[in-house]
Amino acid sequence: MPRTTWGQRLWIVFTVICFVTSLVPTPARSFFGELTIEKEKQLGEEFFLQLQQYFNLIHDPFLNSYLNAVGQKLVQQVGPQPFDYHFSIIDDSSLNAFAIPGGYVFLNTGLIQLMDNEDELAGVIAHEITHIHARHIAKRMNKAKFSTIASLIGGLAAVLMGGAAAGPLLMGTQAASESAMLKYSRDDEREADTLGFKWMTEAGYNPRAMMAIFSKMTRQRWFQGTEIPVYLQTHPGMDTRIVNISHLIATHNMNDRTSQESPGFTYFKLRLRALCNSPNPVMRDLKRRLAKDPNNVPLLYCLGLVHQRLGQRSEAIATYQAALAQDSHNKMIKRDLAALYYESNKTAAAQALLEELLHSNPRDEVALYYLGRINQDRQHWDEALALFEKVHALNPTFCDVYYNLGTIYGEKKNLGPAHYYLGLHSRLAKDLSTALFHFRKALSYLGPNDQYYQKTQQEVARLERMRVRVR
Repeated sequence: MPRTTWGQRLWIVFTVICFVTSLVPTPARSFFGELTIEKEKQLGEEFFLQLQQYFNLIHDPFLNSYLNAVGQKLVQQVGPQPFDYHFSIIDDSSLNAFAIPGGYVFLNTGLIQLMDNEDELAGVIAHEITHIHARHIAKRMNKAKFSTIASLIGGLAAVLMGGAAAGPLLMGTQAASESAMLKYSRDDEREADTLGFKWMTEAGYNPRAMMAIFSKMTRQRWFQGTEIPVYLQTHPGMDTRIVNISHLIATHNMNDRTSQESPGFTYFKLRLRALCNSPNPVMRDLKRRLAKDPNNVPLLYCLGLVHQRLGQRSEAIATYQAALAQDSHNKMIKRDLAALYYESNKTAAAQALLEELLHSNPRDEVALYYLGRINQDRQHWDEALALFEKVHALNPTFCDVYYNLGTIYGEKKNLGPAHYYLGLHSRLAKDLSTALFHFRKALSYLGPNDQYYQKTQQEVARLERMRVRVR
């Protein structure tokens, strides 16, 4: 996949700034005026919209489902929140994770590949959730004042990007001192670690893993020479923080707690490798390793994914079946095999596996989605719609379902929601002119009291601010 250039990243920041400055009256010189919860939500939504246009976000339903499950498990420990939390993966090899005001958490594939278990993943997510929960950046935005747009760009670049990209923007402006007001402070980091430690412990994770993944990132900077990982640039005081986490572990008698087996994470990480790396080198490596260990189930699973990615369906099915012969209860493999059966027009086999998965877990959103597609193919609109709506409720970041929802609402002649969901699908596909067309059409069918009306108005306003035009 093509990587994002720094120029594209700067354009994201510039566009976010244009939106942000529209939130307050023109005479106001502070960044946000008073940053309310509603404005914070708007900022998060706008940033996410821009990010989708220029970065490679991973939309794989299996990966997103797993990440969302870990994230929501931690959010449940925080208590009632004014935000809906969204968890996304960026296909980028650099070591970074960050949180945007309004409930958006992003992890780079490079950082995930550095992890060894789900506890380490939870440690990073818990830390980023706390930055949002405590409104660390949001509070600083209320205080920061910039005299020029250039200073604003420099300040945001320094905070959100880190690394060499911020340097040229800071030169020749007054942003160097002003941007310090936007950066995470050591107190912010200490609070994020302390509360993240708490959320992890209450969710049943081993908080020692937080110290472990931070230590790995610290060691990584020595392997990268003078290039400091982005995460260490944007999250200061890592060495001191590791010591503080160690004290928390000792104080709460956590030294004896061990990380639980996390087979789900093993498959999550292998799937990430199979889908994001060049397939042929991955296949050669897997075959070399399987020659020494032919019954290794996770490796067989990964090989099946690579076969599937290369369009070799029969080989993929045979490989999945070989893996299930070794581990007949493996739900992850069953999900992929069921999806592949569906894509190969083996509907009866797919349905049998999907119903088996849902019997053991009625909230399995991937199984719900594919069972919905089977019902959609049979024109069982009400049954399919109920399944897709449940998927959307369980995980709003499950992007594949938007097209199906739009199509079925259209079949039922409910054109307001139909155009709304087709607009969301087009936006995620980066076809902004088609998205704007659908959102405007949705408004022509929706009334002010309709549940989709306000959301659709917001989508239209964002795209119009970006000067998108319907072709």
